[in-house]
Amino acid sequence: MKARLPIWRRLAWRLGASFLLLAGVGIFVSGFLQYHAQERLTRESLGSLLLNIARTGALLVDGDLHHAVVTGGRKDTPDYERLRAQLARIQETNRLGDAVYTLTDVSGAMARFAVVSNGLVPVGFEYRLAPEIQPVLQRVLSAGVPGYTGIYRSTSGTWITAFAPVKTSAGQTVAALDVDFRADVYLAERAAARRRVLLHAAAAAVLALVAGVLMARHITRPVGELVELARGIVEGQFSARVRVRARDEMGLLGSVLHLMAERLSVSHRSMTDVLVRALEAHGGESGALRRLATASLALAERLELTPVQREALELGALLHDVGEIRVPDAVLGKPGALDQAELRILREHPRWGVEILEAVPLLTPALDVVANHHERWDGSGYPHGLKASAIPLTARVFAVVDTLEAMTHARPHRPALALGKALEAVGGGAGREYDPHVVEVALAIPPERWAELLGVGGTM
Repeated sequence: MKARLPIWRRLAWRLGASFLLLAGVGIFVSGFLQYHAQERLTRESLGSLLLNIARTGALLVDGDLHHAVVTGGRKDTPDYERLRAQLARIQETNRLGDAVYTLTDVSGAMARFAVVSNGLVPVGFEYRLAPEIQPVLQRVLSAGVPGYTGIYRSTSGTWITAFAPVKTSAGQTVAALDVDFRADVYLAERAAARRRVLLHAAAAAVLALVAGVLMARHITRPVGELVELARGIVEGQFSARVRVRARDEMGLLGSVLHLMAERLSVSHRSMTDVLVRALEAHGGESGALRRLATASLALAERLELTPVQREALELGALLHDVGEIRVPDAVLGKPGALDQAELRILREHPRWGVEILEAVPLLTPALDVVANHHERWDGSGYPHGLKASAIPLTARVFAVVDTLEAMTHARPHRPALALGKALEAVGGGAGREYDPHVVEVALAIPPERWAELLGVGGTM
C-alpha cells in the first residue's frame, strides 16, 4: 500500500492556494506585457510608416541632379529649386510638420545639409548628428538600404527618424533623404496608457503581493533549489548536491535527481574515456590527452575560473582535437610541411569537432575549447578570427598549455623542443598569440612543475 501525504503537505494543494492568491499578479503582468507589446507595435508601425515615406520620397529625388547641386554648393540655382520642390511635395503630401532634407558627407558625428524642403539652410551647412542617428545613417549610406532609428532625444525635441538612400542613375548612393517625426505626442499617449494599465491592475495586485508572495516563497524555495541542481547537471556538474528539507514531492524529486546525477556522472565518464581512447588510437600518444587536461587544470588553479569553467576546461582539453577524426591520416602524419590545401583541411578540425560534440548535450561544455583553441589574442587565429576577450577564457588557458605540450613533444615534422625554450616562446607570444595575463601566470609556475605536468625529462 502506497503512503499518501497529508493534504496540507501535497504540493498540488499548496500551489492551488498560491495560484488563487497570485491571480492579481497575473492580471498585472498580463496588462504590463500587453502594454509593452502594444507600445512596441506602435513604435514599429510608426517607424515603418516613416520608412515607407522616406523610401518612396527617395525615388522621386533625381540623384544625378542632386550630386550636381551638392558639387556646385549653391541654392540659388534652378536645379536646387527643382530638388527643393520635390522635397516640399513629399512633405506636403505626407502632412509632415517638419522639413524634409537630404544629408551628405557623413563623418562620425558630423554631416552636411544638401537640399532642404523649406530652403532655409544653405548647401553644405554642417549638421551635428545625434548619437542614435549615426549608426543608422552610416549603414544607409554604406549599404544603400533604408533604415530608421528608435525614439531619441536631441536639443530640439524627441524624434524618430527614417532615412533612405538617394542614388544616381548608375546606382551610386550620393545622399540620404531624412524624414523626421516629433514623438512628443506619441510619448504622451504612451504615458497615459501606462497609467491606465497600472491603475487597473493595482487593485488585483495588492492582495497577491501581500499574501501570495509570502506563501509562494515558502512553497517554491525547494523548487528553486532543485532548479539549481538540475541546471548544474545540465552544465555537467554531476557532483553538485542540494539538501531539500521539504517532505513532499519535492523531497522525493530531490532524491531522484541525486540518483540521476550519479548515474549520469558514471555515463559521462565512460563516454569521455571511450572518446579519449579512440582519439589516442587514431594517432595520439597514450595518456597525452589526460596529461593535457591535468596541466590545464594546474594552470587554472592559479586563475579565477569557476568550478563550471574548470570542468569545461578539463573536458575540452580531453576532446579538443576530436574534429581531427575527419582529417585524413596522410595530412595528420605528414613528416614535412603541409601545403595550402592540406592546411585548409587541417584548420577545419575545430568546426568539425563542434559538429561532432554539439549533438551530445553531456559533451557541450567542451565546445568553447574545441571551437576556439586555435584562436589568437591578436585576432589572427582560426576558424573565427576572434580577438582578445572575445575568445572564451577556457580556450585562452588551454591554448598556452597546448602550445607547451606540443613544443616539448616530438611531432612527425619536427623534434621536441627543450622546456626552457618552449616557455620562452610562449612568453614571446604574449599579447600576440596568447592572453598576456594567462602567460604571466603560466610563467610563474616553476619549470620543474611544468616538466612534471608535461611529462618531459628536463627544463633546459
